[in-house]
Amino acid sequence: MLNQSNIAIVGGVPGVGKTTVINNALEYAKRENFDVSIFVYGTIMMEIAKEDYNVNHRDELRNLSSEMQKEIQRRAAMRIAELAKNKVVIVDTHYTIKTGTGTFLQGIPSWVSNEFQAKLLVIIETNPQEIIGRRSSDNTRIRDEETADILFEHQLINKTVASTICQQSGALLAIIKNKEGQAEKAGKELFEHLKNLK
Repeated sequence: MLNQSNIAIVGGVPGVGKTTVINNALEYAKRENFDVSIFVYGTIMMEIAKEDYNVNHRDELRNLSSEMQKEIQRRAAMRIAELAKNKVVIVDTHYTIKTGTGTFLQGIPSWVSNEFQAKLLVIIETNPQEIIGRRSSDNTRIRDEETADILFEHQLINKTVASTICQQSGALLAIIKNKEGQAEKAGKELFEHLKNLK
């Protein structure tokens, strides 16, 4: 029988192709009748913010006090952990978020990782130049322009954060390369890791 800790946290810098890799993994799961649920952490946070804090837009969420934001983060993690019982679950999120001032905000602080009790942390990454190319060709999103050096640093910080969480929790860490034109291969690799959660 599964337990509530069969959670895989999947993250990566914006533009790395995380959603595409996850969708490919879900396709493999569907072919093999392997049941996987997915929760987008930011979406769950917004649901709680709307319900209890009268927040109607993500920008308003940033205007709440840091204590309120931390409480929303914690409650979103609790909600996902509850919904994840007896399931294999992907939590789609960011390990860190680069702010407009150049600092990095923790996407999975201790009060979140403690609630998740994830078994697996996955980082999707690739060459920074490929990320720049993907961002420039994606007209559906408005993203900050960043140099290859900044993207390399951001990916390194993500690995450091994920490694720290694994050290504290005992979770496994996987780094999946989403090279240009190989998103399906990366998705298969993610799926194979998910199968090992059972």
